[in-house]
Amino acid sequence: MTATPPGPCDSSAAGASLTTLPLHSIPDLPHALQRLLKQIPRGRVTTYGELARALGDIGAARWVGEYLAAHPHDDGCPCHRVVRSTGDVGLYVTRHSADKTEKLRQEGVNVADGRVDLSRFSFNAFRSSAPLAALCELQQRIPGQLRMVPLQRTPQHVGGVDVSYVSRTEAVAAFVLVDVPSCQLVWSASVRADVTFPYISGYLSFRELPILLKLFEAVRSADRVPDVTFVDGNGILHPRRAGSASCFGLAAGTPTIGVGKKLLCGRVDANECTEELADECAGLHVQRIVHNDEPVGFAVQAGPKNRPFFVSPGHLTDLSTALSATRLVLGNRRLPLPIAFADRESRKEAQRIKAQKQQPR
Repeated sequence: MTATPPGPCDSSAAGASLTTLPLHSIPDLPHALQRLLKQIPRGRVTTYGELARALGDIGAARWVGEYLAAHPHDDGCPCHRVVRSTGDVGLYVTRHSADKTEKLRQEGVNVADGRVDLSRFSFNAFRSSAPLAALCELQQRIPGQLRMVPLQRTPQHVGGVDVSYVSRTEAVAAFVLVDVPSCQLVWSASVRADVTFPYISGYLSFRELPILLKLFEAVRSADRVPDVTFVDGNGILHPRRAGSASCFGLAAGTPTIGVGKKLLCGRVDANECTEELADECAGLHVQRIVHNDEPVGFAVQAGPKNRPFFVSPGHLTDLSTALSATRLVLGNRRLPLPIAFADRESRKEAQRIKAQKQQPR
């Protein structure tokens, strides 16, 4: 904990208790991928992209490759039967393609000049429940439940949440409470939890929502719920309008604003601070972001030397609120202070845990 807070924060827009999203529906993707790998017969190969399609989203191909390179292998592991979309054998566990080539040849797969003829040896007849497609359908239902409304008053206390990773499967989530008039950090809390869902672009909420909700339970118990919470992740600035800030706000029943560090979708309006935005963005470089002909957020650059960040409403806020609240807590940093403070606190706690684990017993 940090300094003693000035007193409990009241948030009339926040719900009295946590609502629920179907967190039980978050699949065990590593287990699902292992089931797919076991379906590849001897003498056949598949590609990273085909495995991702079987999981329900071609966008997961990068994670498939990362998982196959890092997961525990044994003598019966079929990873050597996965090749690139061009048929190139690629690297293997030992980082040498020769080992992979030899295994394939022993199973009757012809490898010529480091490449497999996919027209002869390709396999894609997977039996799969397509778990990512199911999550996509869930995300498509979320926008209908979001409320884009302005805050009822100028926020006096704002929160920030961020997640840092101790390892691939363990994370720390930190909450900070910032006093708006002084822009000072007045209270913080953190929680630690296992994380099983991998990072796949567009699905961050399913990786971080369980630990964020655990964190917010602690915030509620301490009676420190802020007027609005900044989330390190997008709100409606998301291909399906269901970024982690939106999902967290909906599940926790609290106003949220998403802050992304890279543009996930849409295009930045070529006009700089228009007359309509002039009062809101004085001293800042602000551009609207449009996706499917709909304004979904803003690119904000605080000073010419800083890279822009991307702000969007999550839940129980709107576009105007997201921008005006950001101005209140931007300070002289690249990112809004609640995000910068939460990032610092979560990293510090993750480093402490790592150091503790490395100490001899």
